[in-house]
Amino acid sequence: MEKEYLFYDQVALEYPLDDSIKVTTELDDGEYVVSNVASKNTQIYAPEINFYIKNTKDDISQKIVNIKKLYDIRASTYDLAQDLDFEEPVGDKVVIVSTKNEDVLLEELQNLEFTSIVLNPINVVDVNGHIGKLTLTIKKEDELIDLETDQIIWEDAPEFAMKQSGTCDPNLTGLEKAVQTVKLNKGTYKYKNFVKYDSSICQYHERNTEICGKCAEVCPTIAILKIDETKHLDFSHIDCHGCGGCISVCPSGALDYSQMPRIAFKEVTEFYRDSIALIIPRKMDLESLHVELPKGVLPLAIEGEKYLHEAHFMTLIQTSGNPVIFYTDFISKGTGDVIRIINDIFKKKYNKQAIFICKDEDELKQAITNVVPIKECIYGINEEGLNKREIFSARLSYLVGEDDLGTVKTGEHVHYGNITINTDTCTLCLSCVGACNVRALTAHPEDNTLRFNPSICTNCTYCEVVCPEANCLTVIKDEINLNPDYFKQNVKATDEIFECIECGVGFATVKSVEKIANMMIPIFGNDEIRIKTLYCCADCKPKVMLQAHIDERNA
Repeated sequence: MEKEYLFYDQVALEYPLDDSIKVTTELDDGEYVVSNVASKNTQIYAPEINFYIKNTKDDISQKIVNIKKLYDIRASTYDLAQDLDFEEPVGDKVVIVSTKNEDVLLEELQNLEFTSIVLNPINVVDVNGHIGKLTLTIKKEDELIDLETDQIIWEDAPEFAMKQSGTCDPNLTGLEKAVQTVKLNKGTYKYKNFVKYDSSICQYHERNTEICGKCAEVCPTIAILKIDETKHLDFSHIDCHGCGGCISVCPSGALDYSQMPRIAFKEVTEFYRDSIALIIPRKMDLESLHVELPKGVLPLAIEGEKYLHEAHFMTLIQTSGNPVIFYTDFISKGTGDVIRIINDIFKKKYNKQAIFICKDEDELKQAITNVVPIKECIYGINEEGLNKREIFSARLSYLVGEDDLGTVKTGEHVHYGNITINTDTCTLCLSCVGACNVRALTAHPEDNTLRFNPSICTNCTYCEVVCPEANCLTVIKDEINLNPDYFKQNVKATDEIFECIECGVGFATVKSVEKIANMMIPIFGNDEIRIKTLYCCADCKPKVMLQAHIDERNA
Protein backbone atom coordinates (compact mmCIF):
# COMPACT_ATOMS: atom_id res chain seq x y z
CA MET A 1 0.00 0.00 0.00
CA GLU A 2 1.41 3.40 -0.95
CA LYS A 3 1.99 5.90 1.83
CA GLU A 4 -0.24 8.96 1.96
CA TYR A 5 1.19 12.42 2.62
CA LEU A 6 -0.26 15.67 3.87
CA PHE A 7 1.47 18.82 2.66
CA TYR A 8 1.44 21.82 4.94
CA ASP A 9 3.36 24.93 3.78
CA GLN A 10 6.25 23.00 2.14
CA VAL A 11 6.39 20.45 4.96
CA ALA A 12 5.62 16.85 4.03
CA LEU A 13 3.84 14.94 6.80
CA GLU A 14 3.51 11.19 6.39
CA TYR A 15 -0.03 10.12 7.21
CA PRO A 16 -1.10 8.59 9.51
CA LEU A 17 1.12 10.44 11.99
CA ASP A 18 3.13 7.95 14.03
CA ASP A 19 6.53 7.41 15.64
CA SER A 20 8.25 6.78 12.30
CA ILE A 21 7.09 10.01 10.68
CA LYS A 22 9.67 11.88 8.68
CA VAL A 23 9.21 15.63 8.70
CA THR A 24 11.39 17.65 6.36
CA THR A 25 11.52 20.81 4.37
CA GLU A 26 13.34 20.71 1.05
CA LEU A 27 15.34 23.45 -0.67
CA ASP A 28 15.81 23.90 -4.42
CA ASP A 29 19.21 22.16 -4.31
CA GLY A 30 17.73 19.06 -2.71
CA GLU A 31 19.28 19.53 0.74
CA TYR A 32 17.14 19.46 3.85
CA VAL A 33 17.17 22.23 6.43
CA VAL A 34 15.18 20.69 9.28
CA SER A 35 14.44 17.02 9.89
CA ASN A 36 13.44 14.80 12.76
CA VAL A 37 15.56 12.06 11.18
CA ALA A 38 19.32 12.51 11.47
CA SER A 39 21.07 12.14 8.12
CA LYS A 40 23.95 13.58 6.17
CA ASN A 41 21.55 15.97 4.41
CA THR A 42 20.08 17.30 7.63
CA GLN A 43 21.41 20.71 8.62
CA ILE A 44 19.21 20.82 11.71
CA TYR A 45 18.20 17.65 13.53
CA ALA A 46 15.02 18.18 15.56
CA PRO A 47 14.31 15.17 17.80
CA GLU A 48 11.66 17.16 19.67
CA ILE A 49 9.36 16.60 16.67
CA ASN A 50 9.44 12.83 17.22
CA PHE A 51 9.00 13.37 20.94
CA TYR A 52 5.95 15.55 20.38
CA ILE A 53 4.35 13.17 17.85
CA LYS A 54 4.89 10.14 20.06
CA ASN A 55 3.56 11.66 23.28
CA THR A 56 1.04 14.41 22.49
CA LYS A 57 -2.70 14.11 23.02
CA ASP A 58 -3.47 16.86 20.49
CA ASP A 59 -5.92 15.89 17.77
CA ILE A 60 -4.70 15.34 14.20
CA SER A 61 -5.43 18.85 12.94
CA GLN A 62 -3.60 20.45 15.88
CA LYS A 63 -0.72 18.00 15.43
CA ILE A 64 -0.19 19.21 11.90
CA VAL A 65 -0.23 22.84 13.01
CA ASN A 66 2.16 22.17 15.89
CA ILE A 67 4.59 20.11 13.82
CA LYS A 68 4.79 23.04 11.43
CA LYS A 69 5.41 25.28 14.45
CA LEU A 70 8.24 23.07 15.66
CA TYR A 71 9.82 23.23 12.23
CA ASP A 72 9.44 27.01 12.12
CA ILE A 73 10.90 27.36 15.61
CA ARG A 74 14.02 25.48 14.59
CA ALA A 75 14.28 27.37 11.32
CA SER A 76 13.89 30.74 13.07
CA THR A 77 16.51 29.81 15.64
CA TYR A 78 18.86 28.75 12.85
CA ASP A 79 18.30 31.92 10.82
CA LEU A 80 18.64 34.32 13.76
CA ALA A 81 21.63 32.66 15.42
CA GLN A 82 24.67 34.94 15.57
CA ASP A 83 27.39 32.33 15.92
CA LEU A 84 30.41 32.02 13.65
CA ASP A 85 32.35 28.96 12.52
CA PHE A 86 36.01 28.58 13.47
CA GLU A 87 38.68 25.97 12.85
CA GLU A 88 41.87 24.94 14.61
CA PRO A 89 44.48 22.57 13.10
CA VAL A 90 45.14 19.55 15.32
CA GLY A 91 48.21 17.38 14.80
CA ASP A 92 49.00 13.77 15.66
CA LYS A 93 50.63 14.16 19.09
CA VAL A 94 48.82 12.65 22.07
CA VAL A 95 50.04 12.49 25.66
CA ILE A 96 48.65 9.70 27.86
CA VAL A 97 48.69 10.53 31.57
CA SER A 98 48.24 7.38 33.59
CA THR A 99 49.66 5.23 36.36
CA LYS A 100 48.84 2.01 34.48
CA ASN A 101 50.58 0.05 31.77
CA GLU A 102 49.20 1.61 28.60
CA ASP A 103 50.89 -0.56 25.95
CA VAL A 104 47.53 -1.55 24.44
CA LEU A 105 46.39 2.07 24.20
CA LEU A 106 49.76 3.12 22.75
CA GLU A 107 49.47 0.47 20.07
CA GLU A 108 45.89 1.48 19.26
CA LEU A 109 46.89 5.10 18.87
CA GLN A 110 49.89 4.12 16.77
CA ASN A 111 47.60 2.20 14.44
CA LEU A 112 45.56 5.40 14.13
CA GLU A 113 48.79 7.19 13.12
CA PHE A 114 49.26 9.11 16.37
CA THR A 115 52.58 9.79 18.05
CA SER A 116 52.11 9.10 21.77
CA ILE A 117 53.98 8.94 25.06
CA VAL A 118 52.91 8.04 28.60
CA LEU A 119 53.47 10.29 31.62
CA ASN A 120 52.89 9.63 35.29
CA PRO A 121 50.38 12.16 36.69
CA ILE A 122 52.65 12.84 39.65
CA ASN A 123 55.09 14.54 37.28
CA VAL A 124 52.53 16.84 35.58
CA VAL A 125 52.40 20.23 37.28
CA ASP A 126 50.13 22.21 34.96
CA VAL A 127 48.36 22.26 31.59
CA ASN A 128 47.96 25.37 29.43
CA GLY A 129 46.81 26.29 25.94
CA HIS A 130 44.00 24.63 24.00
CA ILE A 131 43.41 21.69 21.68
CA GLY A 132 46.06 21.64 18.98
CA LYS A 133 48.33 23.84 21.10
CA LEU A 134 48.52 22.26 24.54
CA THR A 135 51.52 22.62 26.84
CA LEU A 136 52.14 20.32 29.81
CA THR A 137 54.52 21.55 32.49
CA ILE A 138 56.43 18.53 33.74
CA LYS A 139 58.59 18.25 36.83
CA LYS A 140 61.74 16.23 36.18
CA GLU A 141 63.94 16.04 39.24
CA ASP A 142 64.29 19.73 40.23
CA GLU A 143 63.60 21.10 36.75
CA LEU A 144 60.37 22.20 35.07
CA ILE A 145 60.05 21.23 31.42
CA ASP A 146 57.36 22.26 28.90
CA LEU A 147 56.03 19.53 26.63
CA GLU A 148 53.87 20.44 23.64
CA THR A 149 51.08 18.20 22.40
CA ASP A 150 47.82 18.34 20.46
CA GLN A 151 45.59 16.28 22.75
CA ILE A 152 45.68 14.54 26.14
CA ILE A 153 44.11 11.32 27.41
CA TRP A 154 44.19 11.53 31.20
CA GLU A 155 42.55 8.93 33.38
CA ASP A 156 40.89 10.53 36.41
CA ALA A 157 42.07 13.97 35.28
CA PRO A 158 42.24 16.75 37.91
CA GLU A 159 40.17 19.89 37.48
CA PHE A 160 43.05 22.03 36.18
CA ALA A 161 43.62 19.57 33.32
CA MET A 162 39.98 19.72 32.18
CA LYS A 163 39.52 23.50 32.09
CA GLN A 164 40.88 23.85 28.56
CA SER A 165 39.83 22.00 25.40
CA GLY A 166 41.77 18.94 24.28
CA THR A 167 41.76 16.70 27.39
CA CYS A 168 39.70 13.48 27.48
CA ASP A 169 39.09 11.56 30.69
CA PRO A 170 38.26 7.86 30.05
CA ASN A 171 36.76 7.64 33.54
CA LEU A 172 34.02 10.02 32.38
CA THR A 173 33.43 8.85 28.81
CA GLY A 174 34.87 5.35 28.63
CA LEU A 175 38.15 4.55 26.91
CA GLU A 176 36.56 3.67 23.59
CA LYS A 177 34.78 7.01 23.32
CA ALA A 178 37.90 8.90 24.47
CA VAL A 179 39.92 7.31 21.67
CA GLN A 180 37.14 8.01 19.19
CA THR A 181 37.05 11.67 20.29
CA VAL A 182 40.80 12.02 19.85
CA LYS A 183 40.52 10.44 16.41
CA LEU A 184 37.69 12.76 15.31
CA ASN A 185 39.53 15.86 16.56
CA LYS A 186 42.64 15.09 14.52
CA GLY A 187 43.14 17.23 11.46
CA THR A 188 40.70 20.08 11.90
CA TYR A 189 38.83 20.92 15.09
CA LYS A 190 35.68 22.91 14.37
CA TYR A 191 34.04 25.12 16.97
CA LYS A 192 31.71 28.09 17.35
CA ASN A 193 31.38 31.18 19.51
CA PHE A 194 28.60 30.65 22.03
CA VAL A 195 28.84 34.07 23.64
CA LYS A 196 28.28 37.62 22.36
CA TYR A 197 29.74 40.47 24.38
CA ASP A 198 28.85 44.16 24.74
CA SER A 199 31.62 45.87 26.71
CA SER A 200 29.70 49.16 26.94
CA ILE A 201 27.37 47.81 29.65
CA CYS A 202 29.80 45.34 31.23
CA GLN A 203 30.27 45.90 34.97
CA TYR A 204 33.90 44.74 34.84
CA HIS A 205 35.20 46.39 31.68
CA GLU A 206 37.64 49.24 32.43
CA ARG A 207 36.30 49.94 35.93
CA ASN A 208 38.77 51.55 38.31
CA THR A 209 38.06 48.85 40.84
CA GLU A 210 36.65 45.37 40.43
CA ILE A 211 32.96 45.31 41.21
CA CYS A 212 31.93 42.35 39.07
CA GLY A 213 33.42 39.24 37.53
CA LYS A 214 30.62 36.74 37.91
CA CYS A 215 30.98 35.40 34.37
CA ALA A 216 34.58 34.31 34.94
CA GLU A 217 33.74 32.94 38.38
CA VAL A 218 31.04 30.56 37.13
CA CYS A 219 32.82 29.50 33.92
CA PRO A 220 33.76 25.81 34.26
CA THR A 221 36.64 26.23 31.79
CA ILE A 222 39.10 28.98 30.89
CA ALA A 223 36.77 30.38 28.23
CA ILE A 224 36.45 33.68 30.16
CA LEU A 225 39.42 35.18 31.95
CA LYS A 226 39.71 38.52 33.75
CA ILE A 227 42.70 40.70 32.83
CA ASP A 228 42.96 42.63 36.08
CA GLU A 229 45.61 45.09 34.86
CA THR A 230 43.30 46.57 32.21
CA LYS A 231 39.95 45.31 33.56
CA HIS A 232 39.23 43.58 30.25
CA LEU A 233 37.62 40.18 29.70
CA ASP A 234 39.47 37.68 27.52
CA PHE A 235 37.26 35.18 25.67
CA SER A 236 38.58 31.83 24.41
CA HIS A 237 35.77 30.44 22.28
CA ILE A 238 37.66 27.23 21.55
CA ASP A 239 37.54 26.36 25.26
CA CYS A 240 33.86 27.22 25.73
CA HIS A 241 31.41 24.36 26.37
CA GLY A 242 28.44 26.51 25.41
CA CYS A 243 26.63 25.94 28.71
CA GLY A 244 25.61 29.62 29.01
CA GLY A 245 26.13 29.89 32.77
CA CYS A 246 27.97 33.18 32.33
CA ILE A 247 24.95 34.71 30.60
CA SER A 248 22.45 33.98 33.36
CA VAL A 249 24.65 35.66 36.01
CA CYS A 250 25.65 38.69 33.90
CA PRO A 251 23.95 41.57 35.74
CA SER A 252 23.53 43.98 32.83
CA GLY A 253 22.98 41.70 29.85
CA ALA A 254 26.44 42.40 28.42
CA LEU A 255 26.62 38.70 27.52
CA ASP A 256 24.15 37.04 25.18
CA TYR A 257 23.85 33.50 23.83
CA SER A 258 24.89 33.35 20.17
CA GLN A 259 22.84 30.25 19.34
CA MET A 260 19.70 31.85 20.77
CA PRO A 261 20.20 35.62 21.13
CA ARG A 262 17.42 37.55 22.83
CA ILE A 263 15.98 38.71 19.50
CA ALA A 264 15.65 35.07 18.41
CA PHE A 265 14.15 33.99 21.72
CA LYS A 266 11.54 36.76 21.46
CA GLU A 267 10.54 35.56 17.99
CA VAL A 268 10.38 31.95 19.15
CA THR A 269 8.07 32.83 22.06
CA GLU A 270 5.43 33.99 19.55
CA PHE A 271 4.91 30.34 18.54
CA TYR A 272 3.86 29.54 22.12
CA ARG A 273 0.84 31.80 22.36
CA ASP A 274 -1.83 29.79 24.21
CA SER A 275 0.59 26.87 24.56
CA ILE A 276 2.53 25.57 27.53
CA ALA A 277 6.26 25.66 26.78
CA LEU A 278 8.20 22.57 27.85
CA ILE A 279 11.84 23.69 27.73
CA ILE A 280 14.22 20.81 27.08
CA PRO A 281 18.00 21.26 26.66
CA ARG A 282 19.43 19.32 23.72
CA LYS A 283 21.60 17.23 26.06
CA MET A 284 18.52 15.58 27.61
CA ASP A 285 17.63 12.16 26.21
CA LEU A 286 14.24 12.55 24.53
CA GLU A 287 14.13 9.07 23.02
CA SER A 288 13.93 7.38 26.42
CA LEU A 289 11.50 9.94 27.86
CA HIS A 290 7.97 8.57 28.02
CA VAL A 291 5.51 11.10 29.32
CA GLU A 292 2.03 11.94 28.08
CA LEU A 293 1.76 15.52 26.83
CA PRO A 294 -1.72 16.98 27.40
CA LYS A 295 -3.25 19.16 24.73
CA GLY A 296 -1.44 22.46 24.39
CA VAL A 297 1.96 21.35 25.71
CA LEU A 298 4.67 22.07 23.13
CA PRO A 299 8.39 21.30 23.53
CA LEU A 300 11.00 24.05 23.19
CA ALA A 301 14.43 22.57 22.46
CA ILE A 302 17.38 24.76 23.43
CA GLU A 303 21.15 24.38 23.22
CA GLY A 304 22.95 25.32 26.46
CA GLU A 305 20.94 24.69 29.60
CA LYS A 306 22.34 27.48 31.79
CA TYR A 307 21.80 30.75 29.89
CA LEU A 308 18.11 31.42 30.62
CA HIS A 309 17.58 34.59 32.66
CA GLU A 310 14.73 36.74 33.91
CA ALA A 311 13.97 38.41 30.57
CA HIS A 312 13.71 35.03 28.82
CA PHE A 313 11.27 33.56 31.32
CA MET A 314 9.10 36.68 31.66
CA THR A 315 8.84 37.06 27.89
CA LEU A 316 7.80 33.43 27.45
CA ILE A 317 5.30 33.47 30.32
CA GLN A 318 3.70 36.79 29.34
CA THR A 319 3.46 35.76 25.68
CA SER A 320 1.97 32.31 26.27
CA GLY A 321 -0.18 33.19 29.28
CA ASN A 322 0.97 29.93 30.84
CA PRO A 323 3.61 28.71 33.27
CA VAL A 324 6.85 27.30 31.87
CA ILE A 325 8.02 23.74 32.49
CA PHE A 326 11.80 23.33 32.51
CA TYR A 327 12.97 19.72 32.14
CA THR A 328 16.67 19.56 32.99
CA ASP A 329 19.01 17.61 35.22
CA PHE A 330 20.97 20.72 36.14
CA ILE A 331 20.05 24.28 37.09
CA SER A 332 22.77 26.93 36.88
CA LYS A 333 23.42 29.39 39.69
CA GLY A 334 21.98 32.35 37.82
CA THR A 335 18.97 30.54 36.37
CA GLY A 336 18.20 29.03 39.76
CA ASP A 337 18.09 32.47 41.39
CA VAL A 338 15.91 33.82 38.58
CA ILE A 339 13.39 30.98 38.80
CA ARG A 340 13.03 31.44 42.55
CA ILE A 341 12.61 35.23 42.19
CA ILE A 342 9.95 34.95 39.46
CA ASN A 343 8.06 32.27 41.33
CA ASP A 344 8.06 34.47 44.46
CA ILE A 345 6.66 37.37 42.42
CA PHE A 346 3.90 35.32 40.78
CA LYS A 347 3.01 33.82 44.13
CA LYS A 348 2.50 37.31 45.56
CA LYS A 349 0.54 38.59 42.57
CA TYR A 350 -1.52 35.60 41.41
CA ASN A 351 -0.89 32.91 44.02
CA LYS A 352 0.30 30.69 41.16
CA GLN A 353 3.57 29.04 40.19
CA ALA A 354 5.19 30.44 37.07
CA ILE A 355 8.09 28.04 36.46
CA PHE A 356 8.25 24.32 37.21
CA ILE A 357 11.66 22.61 37.43
CA CYS A 358 11.64 18.90 36.62
CA LYS A 359 14.79 16.84 37.01
CA ASP A 360 13.37 13.43 36.11
CA GLU A 361 10.38 11.79 34.42
CA ASP A 362 8.30 11.53 37.59
CA GLU A 363 8.70 15.23 38.41
CA LEU A 364 7.80 16.09 34.82
CA LYS A 365 4.59 14.06 34.95
CA GLN A 366 3.61 15.74 38.21
CA ALA A 367 4.36 19.25 36.92
CA ILE A 368 2.27 18.73 33.78
CA THR A 369 -0.75 17.90 35.93
CA ASN A 370 -0.23 20.92 38.21
CA VAL A 371 0.05 23.63 35.56
CA VAL A 372 -2.55 26.37 35.92
CA PRO A 373 -2.92 29.03 33.16
CA ILE A 374 -2.00 32.64 34.00
CA LYS A 375 -3.85 34.46 31.23
CA GLU A 376 -4.08 37.63 33.32
CA CYS A 377 -0.33 38.19 32.99
CA ILE A 378 -0.26 38.34 29.17
CA TYR A 379 1.60 41.42 27.99
CA GLY A 380 3.61 42.37 24.91
CA ILE A 381 6.36 44.93 24.40
CA ASN A 382 8.81 45.86 21.64
CA GLU A 383 12.10 44.51 23.01
CA GLU A 384 14.30 45.83 20.20
CA GLY A 385 17.24 47.83 21.57
CA LEU A 386 16.49 46.98 25.20
CA ASN A 387 18.89 45.15 27.49
CA LYS A 388 17.67 42.35 29.73
CA ARG A 389 17.12 44.63 32.76
CA GLU A 390 14.96 47.01 30.73
CA ILE A 391 12.91 44.10 29.36
CA PHE A 392 12.37 42.63 32.81
CA SER A 393 11.53 46.06 34.23
CA ALA A 394 8.87 46.79 31.60
CA ARG A 395 7.28 43.38 31.97
CA LEU A 396 7.38 43.35 35.76
CA SER A 397 5.99 46.89 35.91
CA TYR A 398 2.90 45.72 34.00
CA LEU A 399 2.50 42.73 36.30
CA VAL A 400 2.72 44.85 39.47
CA GLY A 401 0.42 47.55 38.10
CA GLU A 402 -0.79 49.86 40.86
CA ASP A 403 -0.44 47.23 43.58
CA ASP A 404 2.00 47.21 46.46
CA LEU A 405 3.01 43.56 46.78
CA GLY A 406 5.84 44.07 49.24
CA THR A 407 9.45 43.03 48.74
CA VAL A 408 11.07 40.05 47.08
CA LYS A 409 14.63 39.16 47.98
CA THR A 410 16.99 38.50 45.09
CA GLY A 411 19.93 36.15 45.39
CA GLU A 412 23.60 35.39 45.56
CA HIS A 413 24.06 35.40 41.79
CA VAL A 414 21.29 37.71 40.54
CA HIS A 415 21.15 41.13 42.17
CA TYR A 416 18.53 43.87 42.19
CA GLY A 417 18.30 46.69 44.70
CA ASN A 418 17.95 50.39 45.39
CA ILE A 419 19.96 53.38 46.61
CA THR A 420 19.54 56.14 49.14
CA ILE A 421 21.08 59.59 48.75
CA ASN A 422 21.65 62.07 51.57
CA THR A 423 20.33 65.29 50.05
CA ASP A 424 22.19 67.37 52.66
CA THR A 425 25.59 66.18 51.47
CA CYS A 426 24.91 65.56 47.76
CA THR A 427 26.35 68.37 45.62
CA LEU A 428 25.04 66.97 42.32
CA CYS A 429 28.59 66.48 41.07
CA LEU A 430 27.12 63.66 38.93
CA SER A 431 30.05 61.29 39.46
CA CYS A 432 27.47 58.58 40.09
CA VAL A 433 25.75 59.30 36.77
CA GLY A 434 29.04 58.95 34.93
CA ALA A 435 29.67 55.66 36.69
CA CYS A 436 26.30 54.13 35.80
CA ASN A 437 26.50 52.51 32.36
CA VAL A 438 22.96 51.07 32.40
CA ARG A 439 21.18 54.44 32.73
CA ALA A 440 19.69 53.72 36.13
CA LEU A 441 21.08 57.05 37.39
CA THR A 442 20.43 60.04 35.13
CA ALA A 443 20.96 63.80 35.27
CA HIS A 444 18.17 66.21 34.29
CA PRO A 445 19.39 69.75 33.64
CA GLU A 446 15.87 70.96 32.87
CA ASP A 447 15.05 70.93 36.58
CA ASN A 448 18.50 70.32 38.15
CA THR A 449 17.62 66.88 39.48
CA LEU A 450 19.37 63.58 39.93
CA ARG A 451 17.00 60.70 39.22
CA PHE A 452 17.17 56.96 39.75
CA ASN A 453 15.22 54.01 38.32
CA PRO A 454 15.85 51.11 40.73
CA SER A 455 14.31 48.47 38.45
CA ILE A 456 17.20 48.64 35.96
CA CYS A 457 19.97 49.05 38.55
CA THR A 458 22.42 46.13 38.55
CA ASN A 459 23.34 46.65 42.21
CA CYS A 460 26.97 46.88 41.11
CA THR A 461 27.76 49.53 43.82
CA TYR A 462 30.10 51.46 41.49
CA CYS A 463 28.14 54.68 42.09
CA GLU A 464 28.82 54.27 45.80
CA VAL A 465 32.53 53.69 45.13
CA VAL A 466 33.01 56.85 43.04
CA CYS A 467 30.86 59.21 45.14
CA PRO A 468 33.29 61.82 46.56
CA GLU A 469 31.07 62.77 49.48
CA ALA A 470 31.16 60.94 52.80
CA ASN A 471 27.90 59.31 53.93
CA CYS A 472 26.10 60.45 50.81
CA LEU A 473 25.16 57.53 48.53
CA THR A 474 24.34 54.08 49.91
CA VAL A 475 23.35 51.01 47.90
CA ILE A 476 20.53 48.83 49.24
CA LYS A 477 21.32 45.31 48.11
CA ASP A 478 19.30 42.35 46.90
CA GLU A 479 15.66 43.30 46.99
CA ILE A 480 12.90 44.15 44.52
CA ASN A 481 10.14 46.42 45.79
CA LEU A 482 6.94 45.39 44.06
CA ASN A 483 5.27 48.79 43.90
CA PRO A 484 4.80 51.32 41.06
CA ASP A 485 7.57 53.68 42.26
CA TYR A 486 10.20 50.98 41.81
CA PHE A 487 9.79 51.26 38.04
CA LYS A 488 9.93 55.06 37.77
CA GLN A 489 12.67 57.66 37.62
CA ASN A 490 12.58 58.89 41.18
CA VAL A 491 14.11 62.26 42.10
CA LYS A 492 16.90 61.50 44.55
CA ALA A 493 18.49 64.95 44.84
CA THR A 494 17.99 68.48 43.57
CA ASP A 495 19.56 71.91 43.97
CA GLU A 496 19.50 75.45 42.64
CA ILE A 497 22.03 76.71 40.13
CA PHE A 498 24.49 79.25 41.49
CA GLU A 499 24.88 82.31 39.27
CA CYS A 500 28.25 83.96 38.77
CA ILE A 501 28.46 87.18 40.84
CA GLU A 502 30.13 88.93 37.91
CA CYS A 503 28.19 87.94 34.80
CA GLY A 504 25.14 86.16 36.21
CA VAL A 505 25.70 82.94 34.27
CA GLY A 506 24.84 79.74 36.13
CA PHE A 507 27.86 77.46 36.42
CA ALA A 508 27.42 75.08 39.38
CA THR A 509 25.02 74.05 42.08
CA VAL A 510 24.65 76.15 45.22
CA LYS A 511 25.78 73.28 47.45
CA SER A 512 28.92 72.60 45.43
CA VAL A 513 29.95 76.28 45.45
CA GLU A 514 29.29 76.55 49.18
CA LYS A 515 31.29 73.38 49.81
CA ILE A 516 34.34 74.65 47.90
CA ALA A 517 34.05 78.06 49.54
CA ASN A 518 33.94 76.56 53.03
CA MET A 519 37.07 74.57 52.24
CA MET A 520 39.08 77.40 50.64
CA ILE A 521 38.15 80.54 52.65
CA PRO A 522 40.25 79.46 55.67
CA ILE A 523 43.19 78.92 53.30
CA PHE A 524 42.76 82.26 51.50
CA GLY A 525 42.52 84.14 54.79
CA ASN A 526 41.84 87.86 54.25
CA ASP A 527 42.51 87.78 50.48
CA GLU A 528 39.21 89.24 49.31
CA ILE A 529 39.98 88.86 45.59
CA ARG A 530 40.70 85.16 45.87
CA ILE A 531 37.61 84.67 47.97
CA LYS A 532 35.59 86.54 45.35
CA THR A 533 36.79 84.20 42.60
CA LEU A 534 35.18 81.30 44.44
CA TYR A 535 31.82 82.71 43.41
CA CYS A 536 32.78 83.35 39.76
CA CYS A 537 32.39 81.18 36.67
CA ALA A 538 35.38 79.86 34.77
CA ASP A 539 35.35 82.82 32.35
CA CYS A 540 35.11 85.51 34.98
CA LYS A 541 37.58 84.03 37.48
CA PRO A 542 40.75 84.99 35.48
CA LYS A 543 39.25 88.37 34.60
CA VAL A 544 38.75 89.20 38.28
CA MET A 545 42.30 88.11 39.12
CA LEU A 546 43.80 90.06 36.21
CA GLN A 547 41.84 93.22 36.99
CA ALA A 548 42.94 93.06 40.62
CA HIS A 549 46.57 92.77 39.48
CA ILE A 550 46.18 95.81 37.16
CA ASP A 551 44.53 97.87 39.88
CA GLU A 552 47.33 96.98 42.29
CA ARG A 553 50.00 98.13 39.80
CA ASN A 554 48.20 101.40 39.09
CA ALA A 555 47.65 102.18 42.75
